[in-house]
Amino acid sequence: MADSGFRLGIDFGTSNTVAVLRWPDGRTKPLLFDGSPLLPSAVYVNADGTILTGRDAVHSARLQPHRFEPYPKRRVEEGVVWLGERDVPVLELVSSVLRRVAVEAERVAGAKPGQVTITHPATWPPQRRQTLAQAATMAGLPAPLLSPEPVAAASYFVGTVGTHVPVGGVAVVYDFGAGTFDASVVRRNAGGGFDVLVSEGLPDAGGLDVDAAVVAYLGRNFAGREGDQWQRLTNPESETDRRAAWQLWEDARLAKEMLSRAATTYVHVPLFDESVPIGREQLEQLAKPILDRTVTTTQIALQSAGVGQSPVAAVFLVGGSSRIPLAATLLHRAMGLAPTAIEQPELVVAEGALHLAPPTGRAAVGGAGATGSPLVPSPISGGPRPTSGGGALAGPGGTEPSGDVAASPVSGVPTSGQPVSGQPVSGEPAFSMPSLTPHLPPLLQTGSMPIVPAQPTSGRPVSTPPVSTPPASPPPVPHQPGPVSTPPAQQPPVVQRPPVQQPVGYQQQRPPVYPQPVVQQPPVVQRPPVQPVAVPQIPVQQPPPAWQQPVQPPNQKRSGALVAAIGGSVLALLLLVGGLVWWVNRGGGGEPGDGSSKQAAPPASPVCGNKIAYLGMASGTSSEDGVMMRNSVKMAVEDFNAKNPSCTVEFAEFDTQGKEDLSKSKAQDLVDDPKIMGVVGPVYRNEIIAAGPILDKAGIPMITPFAPDDDLTTRGWATFHRIIGSDTDQAAAGGRYLKNVLKAKKVVIVYDDTDFGTVGRKAASDALGPIASSTVSIRRTDKDFASAVKQVTDANPDGVYFAGQADDGATFVKALRTAKPAIAVVAADRIFTQGFVNNTAGAADGVIITCPCLPPEEAGGDFGSRYQAKYGKSATYYGPESYDAANIYLAGFLAGKGTRADMQTFVKSYDGEGVSRRIKFGRDGDLDVPDPVIWSYKVANPYVKPDAKIAP
Repeated sequence: MADSGFRLGIDFGTSNTVAVLRWPDGRTKPLLFDGSPLLPSAVYVNADGTILTGRDAVHSARLQPHRFEPYPKRRVEEGVVWLGERDVPVLELVSSVLRRVAVEAERVAGAKPGQVTITHPATWPPQRRQTLAQAATMAGLPAPLLSPEPVAAASYFVGTVGTHVPVGGVAVVYDFGAGTFDASVVRRNAGGGFDVLVSEGLPDAGGLDVDAAVVAYLGRNFAGREGDQWQRLTNPESETDRRAAWQLWEDARLAKEMLSRAATTYVHVPLFDESVPIGREQLEQLAKPILDRTVTTTQIALQSAGVGQSPVAAVFLVGGSSRIPLAATLLHRAMGLAPTAIEQPELVVAEGALHLAPPTGRAAVGGAGATGSPLVPSPISGGPRPTSGGGALAGPGGTEPSGDVAASPVSGVPTSGQPVSGQPVSGEPAFSMPSLTPHLPPLLQTGSMPIVPAQPTSGRPVSTPPVSTPPASPPPVPHQPGPVSTPPAQQPPVVQRPPVQQPVGYQQQRPPVYPQPVVQQPPVVQRPPVQPVAVPQIPVQQPPPAWQQPVQPPNQKRSGALVAAIGGSVLALLLLVGGLVWWVNRGGGGEPGDGSSKQAAPPASPVCGNKIAYLGMASGTSSEDGVMMRNSVKMAVEDFNAKNPSCTVEFAEFDTQGKEDLSKSKAQDLVDDPKIMGVVGPVYRNEIIAAGPILDKAGIPMITPFAPDDDLTTRGWATFHRIIGSDTDQAAAGGRYLKNVLKAKKVVIVYDDTDFGTVGRKAASDALGPIASSTVSIRRTDKDFASAVKQVTDANPDGVYFAGQADDGATFVKALRTAKPAIAVVAADRIFTQGFVNNTAGAADGVIITCPCLPPEEAGGDFGSRYQAKYGKSATYYGPESYDAANIYLAGFLAGKGTRADMQTFVKSYDGEGVSRRIKFGRDGDLDVPDPVIWSYKVANPYVKPDAKIAP
């Protein structure tokens, strides 16, 4: 089916479900259900088996509450739920809610959404995520991408609101919803997405608990008056009483919400027919014990995350109940940092999910008609990236680890101080949560189903059987949960939580707080060591020394035969050596133009059994660039081994997940393997800074195919090399594009207050020469850049060069295009992100972005189609460069370089053509070639397409 271009983000919540639709032109709009963006997640099973959802379900529950399930999200591991007269599969309940969303999305868009992202709690184990994905496909939606809720929330605030969280920076997501509370600590990774370090939750603290406190406050005034009137409201039996009780709770909720905007309001009490005044001060007094617990839980999450003295970059308020003013006040007091909030916090997660969904329809990266994962620009310097997120995506082959996957597990259960992994985790405990039915007004409590509280784990995690769908017509036997048990698991450190404090007179209508289930640490997967292939050295026949020659009597015929034998051996030797030299010059037997080295190597026996390593991010959110680079290195090794079956080499992978600490430890592991002669990577800037000193000290040559930061070649590392152009090269190319292609006559350079901005300003100015009329500096702490835009428009240029970051770029370009729509804008690859394109809402159309990355379809040696055939998905950026880097080491092996020192010398003197460009390194490790290859890419909302190679 053709992709409609519509994107759908769904926050399937405990109490309410929210969905946001994005049009192909970048506009977004929340879907409305009965006039509200909040669709109650409740379901009601009719006698005929049909299922009602949303407000229809809530309304019908007044008559027959035993057919009603208010929170199907809490039942996802139970397999079936007894409602009415039968067991109903949980999949059917969840898919009914999602089907309602799917129908409304198609009605509004006029087409089925082409991409769907659904969020889930960060602590959900694989079984729950799998159920959610299956329910989505049952509902008629495309196989969804799944993402943790805090990742989506943080992506929204960074991508849409413009909050700055640097790579490596930590943020807190304070999610105070209707039914539950979660505090998550996230860290921005090298790919620009977010990793969940830890998530702490309170299943008995939500907006409904504040409503219950308000009702309890009213009860202190009305209980005992006029006989049993209050008893009729709290324990209704008749339809009239249930309707009155519902009205009471609904009015309490509306009063709570109004007091976030007004100082006073009223709550009407049915049956008594009185309206009771209540002020914000009274509400805050009632809510404070609940809010205090949420703040304490947030502090516990920060302590568990182990972020040490790292300052928190931002605190994000999420969930409808977070708009209670006291929540932000208490957080500010506790953390010393003002939280970031928006007017409709209940929409944050659903809209943030759209930042994680990759668009399709971009220019093919594997040649015309290529299929596979679509292309999305990288959230940081270095170019485009499949996914976002947040998110990284598994390709159609489903073989790559990722942070967000289609219909498959995406992350492990966070543990204290340990980030959510992109790898599916086995052995995780599956635990059932206490039923939330007692939390509802009494008229909605399901009387026919006993409430089974979660049992204390006592150090042993609880597991549930796999979800199974019962027969079409199951016998009407009430569902009884069976005993569960699992082997003992290691317990995480016990965190002392504060006692629950409630206002005087408040009757808690939730089940008691049970000890949280023990989260089992994901097992460390031990990969078996790769055994070197025992390959005999290529024999070279030579005549034995004279002293070893047998003494023969003089015989003319014998002498003639001996001369012929010696001559034949010498000829064979010459042919063998000459063949090796010819073969090395052709790059190991490759076809011309396949990117193999053309460098002549001295006659030597090839080195067999050694290794090439990839060091860089290969899993977790926003890891697809790393996966692409890792695959390309692996493909180069496998190509080499296929051509040299008698003398193979090995591939070693060291996944850093984009984290500095892992970069250091993995670099040391790499150094400790004496067979590793060269490294492709590290990849991202933070990985390079962390691992570079370790690799350089060990004398291991490293070739990065990604980071263009100028300062990386000024750190004195003798073994560091970069196979792409630098930020200086990019800025110079951007200046040439403005002058030679766009024929600009007057250009203003806008640059930010970072080293990147300074480098871009200077290089662009040098390339532009006299047509660079002026420069405008912006600060990253600015929000609207109105002053900068005015300086640009006052100069009246016909072109602008922008040297800044993606978050700032979206704000600046929107304002600039509003003031001067026709102005040409050229920028470097820091804005080559999907967030930049999305957040400009069409204003970025025509913006030119430079990148030192070659479009894979332009690579030589049929690289793109071979990658497609091998991995079942299109090649993306930095694959050709990674393939070339690996082939430099492979050429070194053919030249007999079997030590790290010899390989370093070989790399330093290398001069050859690759599939991406000519490669020769200067003294500092940068490319020393006339044309480092810089490409221009043009924004065509909502995509970015290759434009042209910029002439040197």
